[in-house]
Amino acid sequence: MLKKISLLVFLSVPLMILADDHGKKEGKSPKEMKRMEMMKKKEAHMKKEMERWGRWKPEDCKKVSEASGTFLYFAGESMKEGEKHEKMGHQEKADKHYLDAMALAELAANYAKNYEAYCKK
Repeated sequence: MLKKISLLVFLSVPLMILADDHGKKEGKSPKEMKRMEMMKKKEAHMKKEMERWGRWKPEDCKKVSEASGTFLYFAGESMKEGEKHEKMGHQEKADKHYLDAMALAELAANYAKNYEAYCKK
C-alpha cells in the first residue's frame, strides 16, 4: 500500500510542475491579455458599485422575490377561507381570516418594495 501511494505521489509531482496558469497561456496576443485585464477590472468596479448603491446578491434577490410570492399566495388562501366562513355565517372567523390576508398582503408588498429597491438595475 505504501508503495502504491509513493508511486502515485512520485508520478503526480511532474504533472503539478507542468501545469500552467490558464489566465496567462502562451499564444494570446498582448491585445487579448489587455482585454482580459480590463474585463477583470470592470467586474471588480461593478461589484464595488453594487455594494456602494446597496445592491444585493442575485441569490438573496431570488429569496426575497420568492418570499413575496409566497406571502401573496397565502394571503389569497386566507381570503378564500374568510369567504367560506362568511358564507357559513361565521363572521368573526371570516374577519380573522381577512385580517390575516391583509397582513400577509402587506408583507408581500414590503418584500416587493425591497426587491425593487435593492435588486432591480
